[in-house]
Amino acid sequence: MDLDRFLYLLFGIPCIFMEFYISKNKYSSSSKSLSKDRGTFIFIWLFIMCSQGFSAHYVRLGYGSKIIENHLFKFCFWIPFSITLYLTGFFIRKQSIEQLGKWFTTVIRIDEHQQLIDFGWYGKMRHPSYTGVLSYFLALALLLNNWLSLFSTMIPICLVFFYRIYIEEHELGKHFGIQYEEYKQKVPNILIPKVF
Repeated sequence: MDLDRFLYLLFGIPCIFMEFYISKNKYSSSSKSLSKDRGTFIFIWLFIMCSQGFSAHYVRLGYGSKIIENHLFKFCFWIPFSITLYLTGFFIRKQSIEQLGKWFTTVIRIDEHQQLIDFGWYGKMRHPSYTGVLSYFLALALLLNNWLSLFSTMIPICLVFFYRIYIEEHELGKHFGIQYEEYKQKVPNILIPKVF
């Protein structure tokens, strides 16, 4: 097993277990409100598992080309950058879940007494939890050091998360009304502060 696949597994396995733990423990809120999820919870897991499985399989079979061939650049910059991105994503995800507190669920479910959180990471971007997830999946794709794996990981995962963001924004807008519109003006960036 080469270093790329070793690092991918070293960071990827804890990542999947952590997401499984979050999904199991934060699946529903304390409310009895119905899920407005439209199946995105299942789609996210399906897309993540398939894209990660296919990416590792492509590399194992030798498909695609290396992103970085230069070993010095890879060890001095690429691997440290990827690990930093992974840890940053983990940190943002963890903190954003803590900031939402009891309102965080892995399905889109809005309690009638729910409050709009606009501090911490939510004062900088509207979906920091998704920023964290996308950051550590991008980091895993970069650790595999393969163009085909990078695209087969990030395109499906980004598509399903953007679809989920669309649904979530619609439901939050319906629930909070003008308050959510004001929040969107105050925090115009969805995933990356001052960028997007």
